[in-house]
Amino acid sequence: MTINSIDIAIGIERHLHEWPTIDAEIPRPEGFRVIEEINYKPCVEWKGEKSGKYAVYLLEKTNVDHFTAIYELTKILKRKVNYIGIKDTNAITSQIVYTDSSSTVQEFESNGIKLKFLGYSNQKFNHTGNIFRIKLVTSKFDEVVERIKVINKDPFIPAFVGYQRFGTRRPMTHVIGYYIVKKDWYNAVMSILAYPFYSESDLMKDLRKMIMEGNYKEALSFTPSKFKQERVLLKNLIKDNNFFLALKNSFIPLSFYVEAYQSYLFNKLLSRKMNDIEKNSILGIYSDIRKCDETCKEIYDEEGIDPSNFKIKELKINKPQLVRKAFTEVRSLKADEKNNEISFALDRGMYATVFLVELLNIDARKIT
Repeated sequence: MTINSIDIAIGIERHLHEWPTIDAEIPRPEGFRVIEEINYKPCVEWKGEKSGKYAVYLLEKTNVDHFTAIYELTKILKRKVNYIGIKDTNAITSQIVYTDSSSTVQEFESNGIKLKFLGYSNQKFNHTGNIFRIKLVTSKFDEVVERIKVINKDPFIPAFVGYQRFGTRRPMTHVIGYYIVKKDWYNAVMSILAYPFYSESDLMKDLRKMIMEGNYKEALSFTPSKFKQERVLLKNLIKDNNFFLALKNSFIPLSFYVEAYQSYLFNKLLSRKMNDIEKNSILGIYSDIRKCDETCKEIYDEEGIDPSNFKIKELKINKPQLVRKAFTEVRSLKADEKNNEISFALDRGMYATVFLVELLNIDARKIT
């Protein structure tokens, strides 16, 4: 099987099934729907109490990234908004969010964000996974059906960390995390702001070139408002001309990038061990070298890092480990031949695109 360049870029070195590529597209966002699962039931069915510690809302978003949605809701609700999981951007998604005080807003809708008050809860939520319904535009849906029959006989696939974790259009979050771990503040900031990718718009390519040339003020004046991370870092850089301070005031939590780098290391580890371990195995990337097996140590040597680097006092980051199941079960997998749709559920922390790439053997960028 040919491994796509995007797979290699995020540490996926092999797949489980050696199937030919099925060329397919997913009409976004309407063809990719995600519903958060609470106690193995759709979150849209969750009902709250008349009183309780947490005010609970149903958040539905269309083509809006997670951090932007939470930022907007924080302004609307005027308090910290808690969430259970990060949902896809280029999709229609439904999930639970909650605050730790009484509700002041019953409903809200604007710019792809829809919020509805569901009631109260005294307990946090048992987030068991996510339910997906995906439309595949392909002339080979009959082959998709046959592969689904095969998978249903043994419904376990490698639990790689998915493409969204790294950025499918610009897979750099783990690279940024690497530089943060190495305390290379300059390259961490420039990996966020500069280095254009061919898959980006012409505007963003030009902006990133301006930044590489040191034209920060000009780049800021042309940066679209939706690129909040880039705008915040540019403003900080213009103000202080200090890469560490610019990074420290990041719009996105810096631990997000460090976790992405650990995810990259996990993918490499799973790629090398998946054919030699049981389906119920647990794998980990540990900052305690005594917990690492030989393959884990080998990967650290290749990367040129020390496991203790995951504690970064300057940024108050301490990520001692990333431990995940090696395999995940694809639950309730079905094909709707009339509408060329597939539906399935995955456990919390598992990624639909990982399953789709396993099913179709396709470049993830074509379906994200």
